[in-house]
Amino acid sequence: MKPFALLAFLSAPAALAAPAAFHPVLVQLPGEARPELLGAWTAGSWLDAPRTAPRLQGGEVYRPLLPSGPGAAVKGGRAASFGEPCEQAFEVALTPAASRNTFRLFTDGKLNARPRPVRSLPNSNAVYREIVRAELVKRGLKNPHVNLLGLTRVDLDGNGSEEVIVEAAHFAERSGLYPPSVGQPGDYSLLLLREVVKGQVVTTVLGEHVAPQKPWTPGDAEPMPMALLYRLAGVADLNGDGRMELVTFGAYYEGYGLGVLEWTPGGWKTRLEGGCGV
Repeated sequence: MKPFALLAFLSAPAALAAPAAFHPVLVQLPGEARPELLGAWTAGSWLDAPRTAPRLQGGEVYRPLLPSGPGAAVKGGRAASFGEPCEQAFEVALTPAASRNTFRLFTDGKLNARPRPVRSLPNSNAVYREIVRAELVKRGLKNPHVNLLGLTRVDLDGNGSEEVIVEAAHFAERSGLYPPSVGQPGDYSLLLLREVVKGQVVTTVLGEHVAPQKPWTPGDAEPMPMALLYRLAGVADLNGDGRMELVTFGAYYEGYGLGVLEWTPGGWKTRLEGGCGV
């Protein structure tokens, strides 16, 4: 090697390793001003919210995932704790801020979180109304009030076969996003995943609640049966592996929980959790 070539080689800066992927996950509840931080995918693993929060420096770019596709980019601030009684839950202010009457999932702006379309079907769909009716009759409701809250069709794993996520609920005394403290006979909530496995339609229960047939009153010998409401909060590929995760919401009258579910050969596994309640 010639002297000047050797000198250039020795003085050249060493190649820097590519930074590890860091993909935060935010979920905004209907009517809330700021989304909650659920955690992140980084360096090949899931990172929970308390460990993700210090890594947010402010200025991170996120995209909301709307039914029509990714929305306009927004910038996030630092994560701030909810405070008591939910110190381990964190919110992130967004600019521009926006409040909606639907769940909104925010992902890393550089991530292709929707490799395939996510479509909503009309809640009047007769086929899925009968499917819900059959599921409720199987659970002991003889003449259920069928009320579909959402039908979402998507090819989650890219195998060419679409799955359908079914949301259905009825609470006689429900007000807003949260169920009453106690469900009345006939009240229920179902969150179901319908898919084709080896040519057969398989239903996976992601969340279910059916109120007892006997009304509960103070002084009953049995403990108060807490009413639960389950919803789908979002669908996205949150770790960039081409397979989409499900973000679920579960509420009771004094709080709620959020979860990121990832498909594995052993079934759906919860990878991230959040929420707040007493």
